[in-house]
Amino acid sequence: MVRRHKVLFIVTALMCFTMTFNANGQEAITKIQSLYLYNFAKYIQWSNPGDKFIIGIFADNVSYKQLEAVLKNRKVGTQAIEVKKLSDASESSSCHIVFVDNSYSSTVKKIQESADLNNTLLVTAKDMTDRGAAISFVLKDSKLKFKINQDACRASGLQVSNNLLALGA
Repeated sequence: MVRRHKVLFIVTALMCFTMTFNANGQEAITKIQSLYLYNFAKYIQWSNPGDKFIIGIFADNVSYKQLEAVLKNRKVGTQAIEVKKLSDASESSSCHIVFVDNSYSSTVKKIQESADLNNTLLVTAKDMTDRGAAISFVLKDSKLKFKINQDACRASGLQVSNNLLALGA
C-alpha cells in the first residue's frame, strides 16, 4: 500500500512538472511571438496608417493578456499601439495586424471571407500561409521562425521590407 502511494505521488509530481513546463514553454513562445508582431509592424509599410496602430488578437484570455502586456506600451513610429481582443471575424477590418492563435485557427477562413483585409496583415500561430495568412509562425530546428506569403501581403496592399523578407524561413 505504501509503495502504491509513492508511485502515485511520483506520477502526480511528474504530471505537475510537465504541465508547468508546457505552460512556461507556451508563455515563452507567446512572448516571442508578441515581439515578432512588434517588429513586423516596423518592417511593413501600410498605405493607411491612421492615428493608432491597432493589433487585433484572436486568442484565449491567458495568451491575449501575455501579448497585450508586451505590446500595449510600445509605439510604431509615432503611433501608440492599441491591442484589441477580437471575437468576430468582421472586427479584423479595423486592425493593422490580426494575430490568430492556434486555438482560433478555424477563424482564418472566416476572416478571409468576411473581413476587408485591405491594409491588414494576417499573422497565424501555425503555418497557414497556404490558406491566405500573410505571415505564419513555424518551428524549425526547435526555434520559432516565420514564413511570409508575399502574394497575401500584396493583396492586402502591404509593402514588406526586403530585410524582413530575408529573415523569413
